[in-house]
Amino acid sequence: MTSINPIPNTIGAQTNITASELAADGDNTVSIPDISSDLIRTVYSSLALTLTAVLINSTILSIIQWNVISHETILVWFFATNSLSLARIGIARKFKKLGMERAIPDYWCTITFITSIASGALWGSAAIWLFPTNDLAHQVFVAFVLTGMSAGAVATLSPLKSSSFAFILLTTIPLTTRFLLEDSVITTYMAVMALLFTVMMIVTSKNLNRTIRESMTIRHQRLIDEKMIHYQAHYDMLTDLPNRRLLSERLNHEMKRASRHEHYGAVLFLDLDHFKTINDSLGHAIGDELLKQVAHRIKKRVRDEDTVARLGGDEFIILISEAGDELSSATDNAENFSAEILRLFQDAFDIDGHIIHSSVSIGISLFPLDETSSDDIIQKSDVALYEAKEAGRNTARLFFSEMQQVVNNRRAIEKDLHHALANNEFELNYQPQVDHEKNIIGYEALLRWNHPDKGQILPNEFIEIAEKSGLIVPIGEWVLKTACQQFSEIISGNDDIKICINVSPRQFSEPLFIQKVKTVIAETTINPDNVQLEITEGMVLKDIDETIEKMKILKSIGISFAIDDFGTGYSSLTYLKQLPINILKIDKSFVLESVNNANDAAIIKTIIAMARNMSIDIVAEGVESQQIMDFLLSRGCQKFQGFLFGKPLPLEQLILPADDFYSAISGSL
Repeated sequence: MTSINPIPNTIGAQTNITASELAADGDNTVSIPDISSDLIRTVYSSLALTLTAVLINSTILSIIQWNVISHETILVWFFATNSLSLARIGIARKFKKLGMERAIPDYWCTITFITSIASGALWGSAAIWLFPTNDLAHQVFVAFVLTGMSAGAVATLSPLKSSSFAFILLTTIPLTTRFLLEDSVITTYMAVMALLFTVMMIVTSKNLNRTIRESMTIRHQRLIDEKMIHYQAHYDMLTDLPNRRLLSERLNHEMKRASRHEHYGAVLFLDLDHFKTINDSLGHAIGDELLKQVAHRIKKRVRDEDTVARLGGDEFIILISEAGDELSSATDNAENFSAEILRLFQDAFDIDGHIIHSSVSIGISLFPLDETSSDDIIQKSDVALYEAKEAGRNTARLFFSEMQQVVNNRRAIEKDLHHALANNEFELNYQPQVDHEKNIIGYEALLRWNHPDKGQILPNEFIEIAEKSGLIVPIGEWVLKTACQQFSEIISGNDDIKICINVSPRQFSEPLFIQKVKTVIAETTINPDNVQLEITEGMVLKDIDETIEKMKILKSIGISFAIDDFGTGYSSLTYLKQLPINILKIDKSFVLESVNNANDAAIIKTIIAMARNMSIDIVAEGVESQQIMDFLLSRGCQKFQGFLFGKPLPLEQLILPADDFYSAISGSL
């Protein structure tokens, strides 16, 4: 097993895919030559027929004129004409070596034009040197041969219009002139006919050239479209790296090859550490450029036979086709190579004047072992990546069989989530929010999963899997609709009571999210003034302009917004002041230790002061004791949520109306 040595590679343009770039892509199945090259190839493809016609016609013409023209003249003309043909054969052989896929250099057009001029001039000279005086029959025969050669030029040279025109004019103009010089009525008419024939051939050649070009343009555009479709289906538009689809195809191929040749390959799952911080603080343009530079840096390090792919976001995959012939050597090579990848990030990235220090975490899995698909291998490397993150980041971890239970649990949960949606296994619990006088001001809807075998499962055990699998979208829609249905009548007429509903980033980014919210409100007849959507800081900054626009549209119909778990993300105050938000919810991790931890107390004080200056309300989460509540009251916070006021309960266990809720549940705590 050879070591995994660096082989420099480059990554092409990121956004504008040109025909030449697509044609150069070795992974694509269709080659796209340029139209000019195709036209030249068309001319040279008929060269054998052309030279055959030259040999036959020059021989017959020489034989027929042998008794009426000087033998020396005929021989000189015949030798010159066919010598040119031999030269053109040599040129054609050189042209053939260019191959069918390469673009043809422009000078080949010039060569073709020059040889067409030379050939046309030699055939035109036949109207001068092989044209007998006062012998109409032999004159007509010369005219017949020359017009035939002109017609042939239309068929073979029209792809290059200038070459065709040159041959036709150089062949027929001397013939027309000779007929005029004979100074007889019939030769004058012959001259007129020859001239008309010349005009007709020129027009025909021009029309044929246009038809050929249009046909080639259509074909050329079709090939470009096929290439573009193939590219978009198999490559990441930002980095030009293979995407998940192409990676799966190559990984499946390498799995079979590894089994057949009895060697091991490796998959390295890379995830940039703290990329979200960079993206949120410096903006998506900087984040995108960082991803491009990361892709370029990794791509330069791998061999040509290996694959670097981008799965999306800040996740990359390196597929090592051959890591070792023995499991032990493959393991060593994969781990050593991972160490080299980690060292690639020791040098900072310079992006538009921003010096960015970034690191990467890596999960490693080897194949073939007991996997049945490419997804199995990637999932194992993802599990190992999670272990690398847990180990402190900027490190690599190899997948071991002990981690298999994690993989199995993920698969089982994802499978069960599908059943949960179909079998109505989800339910909502509601936790009250109160003001400083302990009056109920709202309820937060909290998702619970009543698994038929495992009992109640809390969101922290399945939300991440639902998010990655995409199931979070239908689950989120169910939460929104169910909460609005259950509370539409209960809080009707009381605009001060809010039903607070969490919205996932993936759900919020759905193109039809606004329309779906409006539909739910219309179907459940809930007053939109009673609905408050809770979003996260990261979701807000993912696409700030689109987020603000969506929030403004929904706010215009009465819906309010809260930023959940405030203080745990990476909010930019510049962006925060632009957002049409009503509530900041202080994360319970600060609240729980606020009376014992000076740092948490300082953070809470700062958040409250900032919110007050921005005319934004504050809700403190995680209030579990009167001591914490008194502390928060002393700092100016007047809205609360936590076990002090009630545990999350199903709707049927709530004491309603809301005015009686606190007094009813406080005694049970």
